[in-house]
Amino acid sequence: MIAYLVDVEFVWGFQARIVGLSKTNPSFLYPPPTTFLGALAETIAKKYRFGEKKGVDVIPALSKNLSGIGFRPLNFIPLRYEDINRIIAVRIRSGKLYPNPEDLGGSFDSPARGKTVLTSLDSEAPCMRWFLVFRNEEITIGGQEFSLDENYFWKIRRLGSKESLVSVVNVEKIENISIARGNVVYTMYSFPFSSDMRTRTLDGYWEKEIYVNPFNMQFYNPVKSYIEGEWLMTFYTPIMKTKEPPEMEVELKPGFKAYNLGKEGTVIGKE
Repeated sequence: MIAYLVDVEFVWGFQARIVGLSKTNPSFLYPPPTTFLGALAETIAKKYRFGEKKGVDVIPALSKNLSGIGFRPLNFIPLRYEDINRIIAVRIRSGKLYPNPEDLGGSFDSPARGKTVLTSLDSEAPCMRWFLVFRNEEITIGGQEFSLDENYFWKIRRLGSKESLVSVVNVEKIENISIARGNVVYTMYSFPFSSDMRTRTLDGYWEKEIYVNPFNMQFYNPVKSYIEGEWLMTFYTPIMKTKEPPEMEVELKPGFKAYNLGKEGTVIGKE
């Protein structure tokens, strides 16, 4: 096993909206795990100059190798909101040009779009920490093996839409990872949740969000996943109330495993 700790600073926040809803759709509280995998896949695809056909295989390769993924805020509170945005699209609709020069007033739309602003609790930029555990240091893409490297994480430039700019400020590669003993663990990180799990909040505030399952993206269909509820997974996500990190006691159930990293704590993943 190999693990990476990645600290990411945000410029203002991010935009990662829930698909499958109307055009006025809210943003998540945090960038979903699959958004981070997508950002990582982008840097790998650029490194090896993968085209569109081969590039789509990078995220499934990362997902197949993934054992655990969690995140936690270090110094901010997420605040979701929606504001009006003008949308300009050039296309042919019902055989007519859009925008229509003869009907400019009816050719544009301004729906409310969800965004999440990250409000810092101190004088520093809002910073988020990711904890990823992989089974192997190599991933297989198109029959070829590629080694994971810290440089891929350093080159992540956004989490969400093109306006969701970030700066990676720290990357640590960790090889000494232990599997937590016993069924009861304590974590500061987001974690996958099942209805039969017993949890107890020790500090901070926790809220559930539903993400695409980051551990099973080999046959992911973004439309069916939300319309029919396939490939979805509930995550508990930590929200800071003070500068103290949120913490939760979790009783693990079969199919889940906790990975320990000393003072940095524990991240819960899948077996």
